Amino acid sequence: MESEAAVAHHALETVWSRLYAALDGALCERRGDLLCVLHPPFPIPQCNGPWVVEDTQAAVDGLSGAIEEVEASGVRPWVQTRSGHARTQRAAAELGLTERDTLPGMVIRPDELAAPSDGGLEIDLIAPDEIDRANAVLAASFGAPQELLDALSGGMTALDGATWYVGRVDGEVVATALGVTISDVTTVCNVATTPEHRGRGHAAAVTARVVRHGFADGAKLAFLQSSPLGHGVYRRLGFRDVEEYTLFTRPA
Repeated sequence: MESEAAVAHHALETVWSRLYAALDGALCERRGDLLCVLHPPFPIPQCNGPWVVEDTQAAVDGLSGAIEEVEASGVRPWVQTRSGHARTQRAAAELGLTERDTLPGMVIRPDELAAPSDGGLEIDLIAPDEIDRANAVLAASFGAPQELLDALSGGMTALDGATWYVGRVDGEVVATALGVTISDVTTVCNVATTPEHRGRGHAAAVTARVVRHGFADGAKLAFLQSSPLGHGVYRRLGFRDVEEYTLFTRPA
């Protein structure tokens, strides 16, 4: 039987592959023991560079060419590795990608989900006229240009099994989260709250709503990659760490 970490990671790869298939000019293809992703309009971590699938010599041998391909497109390359990928992690550092970021991979099952307070938040599926405001929330939270989020959200909402929730205060969108349920796993992403509304439980509330929706649709596991800011929020909801992703890039 596959571990929870393996099941969750497979779901992540599937979501990413389907997303990139929906975006014009995006590349997401398996090359041996690497999954190579490339979409220069999104110059942000994980969007451009090889993901290590298996920690093999073949993966090591393919790293240099995959990194060169990304750099030739004019964007910064990132190599994504998982726990136990010591061989490819050393190879990435030897190729000059010495800056490291870590992202916990977290999962939760239906009987583990806490019932957070909504903090006065009104939570619903997003309305078409709220997409621009939700992307503004994402841009403010992630420090990314809104036009990038506008383009990305179109691909995300086109995915089968995607559900996008927003949280409102006095009718104004202040929090958002998106889930994609494929088979029996819901992958949660794009969780964000405007800076001025943080610390009120809004991120937990919209995340819980997305997860409950996925479980109602038949998912048996929900998964997300956590930022350092959100880790405590997700732990309090009942998420557990099952994986550690380490991303390597060149120093800025």
